[in-house]
Amino acid sequence: MNFSPQGIFSSLLFTLIFSVACGDTTTTSEPEPEPEEEQVREAVEIENAQWPISRNQELNSDLSYAQYGPRSLPSGYDFHAGIDLPASQGTPVYPVLPGEVVQTDTWSGSGSGAGNAVTVKHADTLATSYLHLNEIRVNVGDWINSNDIVGTVGQTGASYNHLHLGYFVNLPNPDRRDERYSKNPLEILPHEEPGDILYTFNENGHIILDMPLQSMTANSIELSGNSENRKADYYEIVSLGSSNRDEQVQFGIYFNAERRTEDHQRFNLIVNPENMDFIPEEIIIRDFHEDILLEASRDQ
Repeated sequence: MNFSPQGIFSSLLFTLIFSVACGDTTTTSEPEPEPEEEQVREAVEIENAQWPISRNQELNSDLSYAQYGPRSLPSGYDFHAGIDLPASQGTPVYPVLPGEVVQTDTWSGSGSGAGNAVTVKHADTLATSYLHLNEIRVNVGDWINSNDIVGTVGQTGASYNHLHLGYFVNLPNPDRRDERYSKNPLEILPHEEPGDILYTFNENGHIILDMPLQSMTANSIELSGNSENRKADYYEIVSLGSSNRDEQVQFGIYFNAERRTEDHQRFNLIVNPENMDFIPEEIIIRDFHEDILLEASRDQ
C-alpha cells in the first residue's frame, strides 16, 4: 500500500484536531516543577533579640544557671564566656536573632567541650553560638529566622542538660566563633536590672560579694586602698584566650567563686589584691555600659 506525504500530513492533522475536540491533551514530556518559594529573610535588628529557649522578648524569659564571668565548677575556678540556660533534653532552641548558619560542630561522643554546636552570623561583626545541643537541625549556609529551630537542648560535652549561649562582636573570621571576642549575651537580650549585691570586707583584706545570678551584668572589678588602684575588666580577661582567662589572678586581682547550688539564684565572688600587697578600702563594680552596680568602702 502506498502513502503520499500529503495523506500522512492530513491524517496527523485530523488526529490532532479530533484529540483536542475530545479533551485529550496528554503529552509525553514531564511537567516542569513549580519554582520553590524563596524564604523571606527577617531583618536583623538588635532591639528585637529574643531568648532562645522561650522564644520570648519579655524580660528574663529564660532562667540562667551560670553567669558570664568568674564562676566555680566541680573541677575548680573557671571564667565563663557565655551564659547557661537549663532546659529538658529535646527542648527546641531558637536563634536570638535572624542570621546565616556559618558553623556547625559535631560532638565526638566523649570528653567535655562545646559538644554539638552551631554558630549563627547576624551581621558582619555580630554572631551567636549554641553549644551542648542534643541535635543540630540546621546546615551551614542556611538562613534562619526567629521561628526556625537551631537544634535541641542536650548535654553533649557537658554534665547536665542546658544551652550555653555565646555572643560575639568583631570576630576576625566572621564564620567561626572565637571566645576571645565574646561579650555578655545580656548586652542584647531583654533583661531586668540585677538585684542587690551584698558585700563584706573581712579583716584579712578579702571582699566577699553575694551576687545575684540572673541578669548579672557585672563587667569590671576595681579595688583601691593605700594609694593603690587595680581594675580587672572582664572583656580584657576573656581576650587573653581560653587558658589564660582561667587564671585566678587577673590584672593584680585574685578571683575566687563559690557556687550556690541550693537555689541557683545567687553566687559568691571573693576578690582581693594579688599577694595581699595592700588592704582594699573601696570596691567599685561596673557593668558593660560602665554604669556602677556597687560602690562600697570598708568604713561604711
